[in-house]
Amino acid sequence: MPSDDDMVDFDGFQNLRVLNLACSDLNGQIPLWLSKLKNLEMLQLGCNQITGPIPSWLGTLPRLFYINLSNNRISGEFPKQLCRLPRLIYEPNIASQADHYEFELPIYGSNNVTTTLTFPTQKLYFFPATIVLSKNNIVGDIPIEIGQLQLLQQFDLHSNNFSGVIPNQISNLKNLEVLYLSTNLLSGIIPSSLASLNFLREFNASYNNLEGPIPTGTQLQSFNASAFEGNPKLCGAPLPNKCGPSKGIDADNKNNKDVHNGLHQLPWFYIFATLGFIVGFWGVCGSLVINKTWRLA
Repeated sequence: MPSDDDMVDFDGFQNLRVLNLACSDLNGQIPLWLSKLKNLEMLQLGCNQITGPIPSWLGTLPRLFYINLSNNRISGEFPKQLCRLPRLIYEPNIASQADHYEFELPIYGSNNVTTTLTFPTQKLYFFPATIVLSKNNIVGDIPIEIGQLQLLQQFDLHSNNFSGVIPNQISNLKNLEVLYLSTNLLSGIIPSSLASLNFLREFNASYNNLEGPIPTGTQLQSFNASAFEGNPKLCGAPLPNKCGPSKGIDADNKNNKDVHNGLHQLPWFYIFATLGFIVGFWGVCGSLVINKTWRLA
């Protein structure tokens, strides 16, 4: 991956809007000169050998709305600064930004016979707002700041080493259509707030350490069971294993039962205590009243 800042000096690349270097066998880290591409809207660096962390300055590019860094050797954590991408927070003014720009996408491949395919002319704004970081070595939590990216449509973190819980703040992504979290180290429950993602059409959280019941009454039941497999402590539809009584509920019920029993037992305690006092008091004082010698003594 070229790291020379001369790549963007003078007239070089300043107006670049789409950079696609996917599957090019590139190595090295994501270079700093990309931070100077203020017109960049789509960055596709998937299927390479890129190492190092995700640079925090990616979150400062004012027009960037599509990031694909999948199938690399990227490490480190998910930078919170990436949750500040302006194009994923605010609706763009399409007229002023000229996003009606059209381009053709030729695909070259070989299967004994070399073929060339050309996709129909596309408008740039037709592409969904996307962050794809799958198949890397990213660690740490999914930052709660992710809830700021309310225009995000596709979010793919599968096959990394993310840990911690699925943050409730994902439910703020009202436009989210695709959410892939499989093959990580996520734990805890699936937030019931995901039920508010009305446009979610693809979801996978398999092979984590999730537990508890899958939230019911939501579109999560409409996904195939394979979207939840590999979480032994997860239960409920669409998985075949049913959820038993919650331990927390059982404990509460037991405590309630003990308190309930205690309320019935409490009056008898006072009754017997009162009777004991009466018998003891008059057993002594009554003898003194009856027996003059004892009374004088």
